[in-house]
Amino acid sequence: MNERVSDRIATVVFWAIGMAVLAILLFIILEIFGRGLSTALNPHFFFGKPEAVKNGGGVFPMIWSTMYLVSLTTIISLPLALGAAIYMSEYAKKGKVSSFIRFSLDSLATLPSIVFGLFGLTIFVVYFGWSYCLLAGACTLAILNLPILLRGIEESLRLVPNAYREGSMSLGASKWTTIRKVVVPTALPGVLTATILPIGRIVGESAAIIYTVGLFVRTIPLSPFSTAAPLAGYIWYAQSEASVADYRKIVDGGAALLLLMVLVIYFLARFAAKLYQNRQ
Repeated sequence: MNERVSDRIATVVFWAIGMAVLAILLFIILEIFGRGLSTALNPHFFFGKPEAVKNGGGVFPMIWSTMYLVSLTTIISLPLALGAAIYMSEYAKKGKVSSFIRFSLDSLATLPSIVFGLFGLTIFVVYFGWSYCLLAGACTLAILNLPILLRGIEESLRLVPNAYREGSMSLGASKWTTIRKVVVPTALPGVLTATILPIGRIVGESAAIIYTVGLFVRTIPLSPFSTAAPLAGYIWYAQSEASVADYRKIVDGGAALLLLMVLVIYFLARFAAKLYQNRQ
């Protein structure tokens, strides 16, 4: 009887905690959308250029900068993370070296993003002489997201059943061919899922890009060495500087738009992973 009562109490407690977390999340989403969704969906705000001193500015250069930064960061970090994950899951033996690598990755993942921003400022902006540009921000964010991305891809590769590897090698395929033709395609839905979290972090990151990319532009950046202003950084700039009278409208609309972008990227990635899994 005591075990049944304990089980019911634990069930009620954990359900209550789960519902409380869900309620907080819904409150945040509804609050952000309630304040700024009408502004975010306004074509003039979406496609317009920002204003430095007068009202009525838009955020299209910031949206472009955000998507450009996401693309550059993914191009840099995904091949590195995939190659390192293949090594860690398929080739590395259990021992002090692999344990040290995992410990270093876990330690790197816990560092505050502003530390990576200062590192990017010192190395890419000052030492390499790139100044504030998209490439400096992309390299900084690639380092920032590499531990999370690598561990996620590594776990996806480890979830592939060993029977797949054994079946491929029994037919005469080499280990590299098995990895390239069997393991990675099978793990691709998990790889896409593991990429979602870093992309969402890139879209919403502000501390690192303040020191490496820029905060305000009125033209669309085309070159990786161009100064840009991702949306998250511009929201911080508009709130902290308050140089225009309608800054509150810009902040609320930008936050709602930022949340929409994250949700759209998340659902598109999940849809692509599900579609690929069904085709397989």
